[in-house]
Amino acid sequence: MAQSNLDEKRKNMVTRLLFVVVGQVGFITLIVLAVLIAGGVWLDNYFGTKPTITFILSLVGIPLSVFLMFLSSRRALARFTEQYEAEKKKNSA
Repeated sequence: MAQSNLDEKRKNMVTRLLFVVVGQVGFITLIVLAVLIAGGVWLDNYFGTKPTITFILSLVGIPLSVFLMFLSSRRALARFTEQYEAEKKKNSA
């Protein structure tokens, strides 16, 4: 009985982890690209180089957002692992 309760809690934790990671990934990508594109448009208008800086910053934004998504996912997975181990230890005691 205790094992099935632990399995159910684990499934709920995995579901929450997936929602958190998907939400963070979308938010990080949106913010990074929006800031870089807005900055690129502003710099292009300031220097008179219409699409050049915006294009370069948008290309830089793609690997930057992937890197930030990776860090965010690792952090969320570490929190999940800590919670799961604590729950497992609590139920085994």
